[in-house]
Amino acid sequence: MSNKHSFDINVLHIELGRHLYGGAKQVTYLIDALDKDSGFTQQLVCAANSEISHYSFARCKTFSINYKGDTDLIGFKRLLVVVKRIRPDVIHVHSRRGADVWGALVAKVTGIPAVCTRRVDNTEGKLARFKYREYEAVVSISEGVHNVVSKHCDKVKYQGIIHSAVDEEEYGQPSDQQWLRNKFAIPHHHFVIANFAQYIPRKGQADLILAMRELTTQFNNLTCLLFGKGSQEEHYKSLIDRYKLHSNVKLCGFTNDVASILPNIDVLVHPAYAEGLGVILLQAGISKRAVITTPVGGIPEIIKHKETGLMVSPGDISGLVQAVSLLIAKPKEKIALGKALHRHVKTHFSIENMAREYAALYNQIVKA
Repeated sequence: MSNKHSFDINVLHIELGRHLYGGAKQVTYLIDALDKDSGFTQQLVCAANSEISHYSFARCKTFSINYKGDTDLIGFKRLLVVVKRIRPDVIHVHSRRGADVWGALVAKVTGIPAVCTRRVDNTEGKLARFKYREYEAVVSISEGVHNVVSKHCDKVKYQGIIHSAVDEEEYGQPSDQQWLRNKFAIPHHHFVIANFAQYIPRKGQADLILAMRELTTQFNNLTCLLFGKGSQEEHYKSLIDRYKLHSNVKLCGFTNDVASILPNIDVLVHPAYAEGLGVILLQAGISKRAVITTPVGGIPEIIKHKETGLMVSPGDISGLVQAVSLLIAKPKEKIALGKALHRHVKTHFSIENMAREYAALYNQIVKA
């Protein structure tokens, strides 16, 4: 990324998530990209013992604070101390986990302009407008998120959409199907479906399990891998037990091997009921995998039906069955969809594009 600045801009990022995936991973992409630009100095405030606190940045200095979550008033005071010590030109609040509220208060107390990146399309209450009005800018990662959050941002000067990004090098690995089959005990001739998401109702894994019930009556060569963890795990186990799907549906738990697994599956199925954008779809695209998903939240900004993937309505189990059956029957179409998604993601969701847009926003705010 190349940007020309008349002066150095000091950016303080706030990311209080515990794990290094989703939004926290996007923060590392952004900081690493801006670290290559001499026009920026960066610091990061994160929770002590979080995974991002151990991440090695090239130039960005990390400050770890003890932080227990949304209601941690002492954590807020620690955050405020760090901000007053650094006195950055811009504060960029990345995570929710209370950071959006505490970040707004920090901006109000210090008078430092702040940016909030909103990553989810969850509905918020009327009080949200009092939080967002303290921000100079509220950025949404998709049009779907923007449509939700903009209702609370009538007092916000800068509003816009900056898409999340995907690391082409990390997710463009070569395939090694034998490794996947050995690791998860998959018969050699099986068509492999996978889902990567929290085990929570809005991610729709129960629908996929029910679709597998019907699909296994039609095909004897199917394996479905469900990666994640969450509140619905016992429910999913009971569904698998009830319909005797143990040989075909595997609850694999959380994995850090997404980049290694994706190139070796046949289809990613993501039957979500709500989704801010769907970074797993970007990762599948770089891996040239075909995708079946739903037209919710920001997903239509990635998947165009029958162009870069297949869409079914949320909760449409018969639609899932038909879509999977189609890609089993037409392997050339499966390959073509994966290649089309790869071209779309590589063009529109690069780290360089994301960093360039944030750099322009920082400049706009500081020079205003």
